[in-house]
This record gives sequence, C-alpha cells and structure tokens, in this order.
Amino acid sequence: MANQPYKVVTKQNYGNRMMGSIKGVLIGLILFIAAFPVLWINEGYAVRVYKGLEEGAGSVVAADLNSLAPEMEGQFVHGIGETSTPEILVDSELGVSIGAIHLVRQVEMYQWKEIATTETVEKVGGTEETTTTYTYEPVWSSSLIQSSSFKDPEARTRNANPAQMPYQGQSWSVQLVMIGAYTLSPGLIGQISANQPIDYTNPDLANIPEPILEKAAISKNQIYIGNPGTPQIGDVRISHQYAVPGQVSVLGRVMNGQIGPFRTEQNTTIEILRPGMHSAEEMIEAAKAANVLRTWIFRVLGFFLFFIGLNTILKPLATVGVVLPFLGRLLSSGIGLIAGLIAIILTFVVIAIAWIFYRPLLAIALLVLAGVFTYFLIVRKKKMNQQAAAVEV
Repeated sequence: MANQPYKVVTKQNYGNRMMGSIKGVLIGLILFIAAFPVLWINEGYAVRVYKGLEEGAGSVVAADLNSLAPEMEGQFVHGIGETSTPEILVDSELGVSIGAIHLVRQVEMYQWKEIATTETVEKVGGTEETTTTYTYEPVWSSSLIQSSSFKDPEARTRNANPAQMPYQGQSWSVQLVMIGAYTLSPGLIGQISANQPIDYTNPDLANIPEPILEKAAISKNQIYIGNPGTPQIGDVRISHQYAVPGQVSVLGRVMNGQIGPFRTEQNTTIEILRPGMHSAEEMIEAAKAANVLRTWIFRVLGFFLFFIGLNTILKPLATVGVVLPFLGRLLSSGIGLIAGLIAIILTFVVIAIAWIFYRPLLAIALLVLAGVFTYFLIVRKKKMNQQAAAVEV
C-alpha cells in the first residue's frame, strides 16, 4: 500500500528524562537572557521609527516627478507617477519575455511527503513511551523532497520521488526603473510586487520551446508537464508572475536624479512605494501602523522567550514527579502557569523601563500592570502553600 503507516516506538526511562531536563536548563537560560535585549532593542527601535516618521511628516515636500527640478535635490519628497523601464526580462529556458519590472518563475512538482504524528504515554515509574506514526501523502512542493530520508526503509523505494527538479524557481529584475524623469532606488524597486500572471497563449509574451510543448499541457496561466486530469508523482506545473509598470506613490529623498532612502535624525530611513495614488499623510500613517504591528510581534516574541526559557529552566522540578504520571502533569501545569505569569511580569517591566524616558505615562501604566500580576502570583503561591499544608495534616 502506497500510504501504509510505519510506526517507531521509543522509550525514555526516568534517569534519561531527568538528565535531559537538566541539560535543557542551559538552553532555557539562554532563551531567558535573550528576551531582555530583544524587548529592549525592540522598544528603542519602535520609538526611533515613530519619531523618524514624525520628522518625515513635518519635512516632506510635494514634487512634480515629470521633470527634474534642481530645487528638489536633497529634499524628502512625495510624488505620484507612472513607472516605466526600457529593459526586457527573459526566461530563455521557457521562452517567456516581457517588458516588466520583475519576472518570477514558480515551479512545483508532485511528490511524496512524509507526515509524522506523535503520541506520548507516561507510565508509572517515570518511563515515557513515544509512538511516532509516519504516513506518506502526495503533495505539490516547490522544493525537492528527499525520499531517501524517509523513516520507513520500504517507503524510500515504494514512495520514491524523482532525484531532482526538472526546472527551478527563478526570478529576474530590471536595473533601471523610471518614475517620470526620476529613477527609483533598488530599495523602492524591490517594493514593487510581481502579481500579474503571464498569459502563455499570448504569442507576444510566450514562445514555449518545442521540446516542452511536446510533453506539456498549456493553459492560459500554467505549463503542466504530465496529465492535469490525473496527477502522477513527478508531474510539474509552472507559472510566471510579473510586475507591470504602472502608477505608484513614493516617499524618499532626491539625490542625483534618483529617489531613494531618506535618513532621519533618529538614524532610521524612510523609503516607501505603494501602488496607486496615495497622499504623503496616508503613506506615513500606514508606515506607523506597520511599525506598531512589528513592535507587537517582537513583544510577543520576547514574552515567549521568557516563558519557554523559564519553563525549560524549571522542567527538572516537573520531571521529579513523573514517577506518578498524574503528579508529573500536575507539576507541569503549575510550573507552566508560574512561568507564564512571571513572563508577563518581566515583559511589562522591561517594556516599561525601555519607555520610561520616552513616554512616562505609558511606563507607569505598564508597571502597574506588572504589579497586579505580581500580586496575583503571590496570592496564588500562598493558596498553594495552604493547600499543601492541608494535605500534610
């Protein structure tokens, strides 16, 4: 059977589990320590980006991009215009050519993929038995899946994948993009998305080589090598997307006829391109929103570094109780709760200290929240001590 399950059972005795948890303390300590600079640097960077955007909002100049203006040299400008490029991008291997800013070739091959599901059972005495079940399913993948590394020795032959991809994903970009009379910096060019599909039935865009035509099914937006109706392992589907020149809005500094990064007094840069017509105010507000989102992502990352680090550091305490599975689960839950509360407190405190010189009111609010969680933690610890004392009696 092509998808026959293959099971691997591993066991860890109490001593090995304890040694593993003790060794993990070092990793937990590294994660715990790493949380401090992650949160601190993140808050400082968020402040600098915000102040830099405020600086930009106060100094931006509206520019007519249709002609070079000497008075705009060195200025932070906002402009709207049509992009253009004299260059032609060519995928010679597949016969595609187009006057575009970016051209991206996407290649996927139908292959077997190994799926692993794990079930762990704890037994009296501290032994942990883990059963991992491997199954094999066909999927479309843009990268080669090495069937030689499958866990099931028989699957390496039974579910064998081709040894290589017949074609590779690839991308091409032009060097010169104009917006009116100005050129765009590489940073601005990179913000233009390739999201328009190539029409392979258009002879002006695609002249697919005969050897490929002989073995491929060509539709409007896809080259399929194989039988589209009944996909087989090794079938390949190819598509191209391109970035068409069009109307965009830009924010950047003019230097030598090029619009590029504007460096603020906060040592941050503003270099923004958006498709369509957008005012400078809209673009700066969108950049502020993106800064807030990025800041929260790193705040959550910092919290999880604290939480995982503390949980790993305290894991030996939970492992002590695994001789009785219910006791081990109880200790693990308690340690997880304590680690979570401490992680929240430390996250609030680090953020508050980082902001204290920038926004004192926010810092005070965060410290109050940290105090509330600390109080909750102390109260809970007292209740746990009381319950433990009651059990002893």
